[in-house]
Amino acid sequence: MKKLLFLLIILSILLLPFGFAKQGHMKLLAVKESENGYEGGIADLYLEIKPGTGRVFLETFPLTRTDTQMSTRFAKAIACDLIEKDCDDIDFFYTITADSAIIAGPSAGASIAVLTVAMLDNLELNENYAISGTINSGGLIGPVGGLKAKVEAAKKAGLKKAFIPAGELIARIDNTTTDLKNLSKALGIEIGEISTLSEAVKEFTGREIKQRFKNINISEEYTSTMKSLAKDLCDRSNKLRADTKNLNYAINVSSIKENAWNLTGKGREAFEKQVFYSSASYCFGANVEYSTLTLLSKNLSREEALKEIERINKEIADFRARVENSEKKTITDLEAYIVIKERLAEAEESANDAVETLNKTNDTSRIARTLAYSSERINSAYSWSNFLGKKGKSFNLNKDVLKKSCQNKISEADERKQYVELYFPGTLDSVKKEIDKANAELEKGNYELCLSMASKAKADVDIVLSVFGVDNAQYRNIVDRKLEIVKNNIAREASKGIFPILGYSYYEYANSLKNTDVFSALLYSEYALELGNLDIYFKETNGKKKSFDIDKNLLSMFLIGVVVGIVATSLIKREGKIKRKSGRRK
Repeated sequence: MKKLLFLLIILSILLLPFGFAKQGHMKLLAVKESENGYEGGIADLYLEIKPGTGRVFLETFPLTRTDTQMSTRFAKAIACDLIEKDCDDIDFFYTITADSAIIAGPSAGASIAVLTVAMLDNLELNENYAISGTINSGGLIGPVGGLKAKVEAAKKAGLKKAFIPAGELIARIDNTTTDLKNLSKALGIEIGEISTLSEAVKEFTGREIKQRFKNINISEEYTSTMKSLAKDLCDRSNKLRADTKNLNYAINVSSIKENAWNLTGKGREAFEKQVFYSSASYCFGANVEYSTLTLLSKNLSREEALKEIERINKEIADFRARVENSEKKTITDLEAYIVIKERLAEAEESANDAVETLNKTNDTSRIARTLAYSSERINSAYSWSNFLGKKGKSFNLNKDVLKKSCQNKISEADERKQYVELYFPGTLDSVKKEIDKANAELEKGNYELCLSMASKAKADVDIVLSVFGVDNAQYRNIVDRKLEIVKNNIAREASKGIFPILGYSYYEYANSLKNTDVFSALLYSEYALELGNLDIYFKETNGKKKSFDIDKNLLSMFLIGVVVGIVATSLIKREGKIKRKSGRRK
């Protein structure tokens, strides 16, 4: 009897961790390589979550053709952010199994995020559905390759519906276009378009994650500071314009003057519309033109140009030393610091270009422009420094944490680049250079610059995916869809006491460009996405409430185990008392 009770106690103790664990599964649309090219395939995606320390594990059987580790980590972070759960007390165990090696990578991101949300919120998934798409900042579900093959594989596997990223019903395959609507009819499988993770969760589980934030509650501090920044730059435009009015030049400068006046007018017009970041950008451009005119009028000698370069480099070094010691507590601090470091790095690079030009040629126009750009970039950095020290939610932004965020973002960008190059080889040489630059800043310890560069490199990869095979006439629709998601994302951030000044500034700028320069608008909307919720990489300094939930069945298992242990212990004690009493009788 005693041995049996002891075994029950041990068994109940061993089962306790399993009472807290939860498991889930969904089908994963994938492609695999064959002699005839890429073919569709189906894999199984499993997730087990347990109490832990926020670790993420991924196993694939067999190994996937592309790395999926960073996509998995990022998808988990986006899922936790969507339902506003701190997942630092949970360990995530993902497993992908297939009959043969598949290409998963970023295209598995949407599936991983949907399954993660379902597990965290105890939601039942419709296993007759499957989805393929990348998962991006803000919960945007982005384009992927091989959709025709994936839909065919979904039908073959007996699935009822396949979800694809919005805007990809017309797929480009081997230089020909395929209308997936026709494929849907031919195969007898429904195809649905999805834009966001919240939409996907609703389709798979029936639960609607309400988007409460339709309008951005713009931070008053942001508005007043950006207004002041724009005013400073535009006031400088007016002053420089007056200073250059009566100068004499050895060359024809009419085109420079015309461009400067046009930019000044655009800056003034944007300021009147209270689009302050756009106003600041236009006035900065005007200031470069006016400063170029000023330098051209001086007709600098080689010695004078070198002296100006020396002055610029000293100013950069002095300013950099001051901001290095500034304390960073908020996301606003971090993003302001990023802008300042970027401006100073660009100023330094431009000054170096001026030296190279002097050593190779006596192109006075080019030398004047590079020096003007360098000087005005420093002035811009001074203006952005006004954002440092603003109020906001505090985060742990120490060097080790920033280094980790930089490494993660580089890995995300590189993983996505490798995936895109499978379908579009030779298209991303410029992105590789951007990632190399981010790695160089990582080696130097410039983690904030590294984070920004890697974020933009990742955004550039997503632009290639977004527009490849898409008719130019559809670009505006793509931009509008992205901007709507960015808007909601920034509104959510603002509601949490975080105002992403870079994300919002790029959002505002993209909005102002979409009617006149749609590709630039697409570029800045992607930057706004990537830099709109950097807080997913950092933790609040005051901590958050832990979020591991236990469903009723698992709680029942746990309580049964506890009861078994208590009863067993009581019986053992009772048996011991009986034996002692019987011993005394003897």
